[in-house]
Amino acid sequence: MDENWLANVKIAHKTGKSVGLVQGSWDLFHLGHLRYIMKARALCDFLVIAMDSDEKIRKRKGPTRPVIPEKERYEFIKLLNIADAVVIKQANEPKWHLIKTVRPDVLVAIKENYTDEQIEQLKKYCGDVAVLPRQAKTSTSDKIRQITLNSRLRKVDGVEEKVAKAAAGMKKRIHYSKEMPEPIPGLLKELRKSTDDVCPVAAACWWNGQWVYASNQIDFTIPEYDTTKRTELFYDTVEHSEINLLKKLGKVETLENTPIYITLFPCGRCMKVLANKGVKEIYYLEDHPERNWSKRSHALAEKKGIKTICLVEEENE
Repeated sequence: MDENWLANVKIAHKTGKSVGLVQGSWDLFHLGHLRYIMKARALCDFLVIAMDSDEKIRKRKGPTRPVIPEKERYEFIKLLNIADAVVIKQANEPKWHLIKTVRPDVLVAIKENYTDEQIEQLKKYCGDVAVLPRQAKTSTSDKIRQITLNSRLRKVDGVEEKVAKAAAGMKKRIHYSKEMPEPIPGLLKELRKSTDDVCPVAAACWWNGQWVYASNQIDFTIPEYDTTKRTELFYDTVEHSEINLLKKLGKVETLENTPIYITLFPCGRCMKVLANKGVKEIYYLEDHPERNWSKRSHALAEKKGIKTICLVEEENE
């Protein structure tokens, strides 16, 4: 790493140049990353690009990340020839340490990075905080998940067929038609991406001007026997669509004004997570009110003041 980067930042400040700071992992660099950096470049005279270290990414995103090691990511960003300085953020750095050190004239961030309150606090150390929308519909995590699932699906015979059959069954039960209002068509289309071979479930919400969809996911790193025989281990490794949806949304402080749409009424665990995120409205297509998990989940929703509405019942009235 360039040891003189901070000295160059200070020189830029002294000579009246506007200094910008943009931060990220930049793992598996894609078009959204490039657009984001180019917009940051246009907002300042001297751009600092901060890149998370391997250790910092592992702590936040798990042991399988990053895909691209630190040295390669650093060299890639340098070769773009967009940044005036590139710095690596270490895992043990205090909160906002780099921001306080650089004191940029403009800090570039996406909406999920900071709350409104944090942005006001950050203005003590920045001239301005420029909040940009995401520059791509999918993230690196989404791309990795899809690649991984597409390759692992082949290891378990019949999963795709079971999902397709279950999805078709749901369409029949709810008298599906293409005229149904959004997001029902999108939800049912998303079921085909589900890897839960008994009850494929999809969830969605309207976020940043677009529908975001997610579906149940199986961890196919577990033995095939546990997947096909549906042992207790299998159930512990299914990521429900609501959790998958929250992962896709990223760092979200609250979903108080964001209704959640889902094909199957949430289980108790998912209902608790949604309640903790401030969700106030849940729309669903199906439920199993006779089952204990559904009864417990409905009771929790009532306790937390969450309004639950069955879209199919309303559609058929």
